[in-house]
Amino acid sequence: MSLVLAVLLSGIIPPDSTPALQAVKTCDRTEIRKMISAEPHRRTEFAAAAYAEQRAIATERTALLSGPTSSSPSGQATAATAMASVDARQRQLDDAKATEKLWRDLFDEMRADFLANCNGNRLEH
Repeated sequence: MSLVLAVLLSGIIPPDSTPALQAVKTCDRTEIRKMISAEPHRRTEFAAAAYAEQRAIATERTALLSGPTSSSPSGQATAATAMASVDARQRQLDDAKATEKLWRDLFDEMRADFLANCNGNRLEH
């Protein structure tokens, strides 16, 4: 796993939905405001990390496919292992992007729910 993907999957994963859902449920304006303020930066960080990882995967895949091929069994096994590693990284990135998309959908729905249902029932901290 590349360093970029490790960061992508460990530090820039979509947040836990429980606190956000609780903030909407209780109409906690302060918490919602913090989340809404932080979300654009979090999305930018995720997009930048995903882009960097996709470029790294594409570069590595291109190098593997355009490089010299070995006819020896050990050379073929090494190439197959390297390609399997690239494919695994791609699957991890695809999973991270799918999870991110679902988080964004949920976040946007929670924001809409808050705006629609918390007009007169706002909790200030």
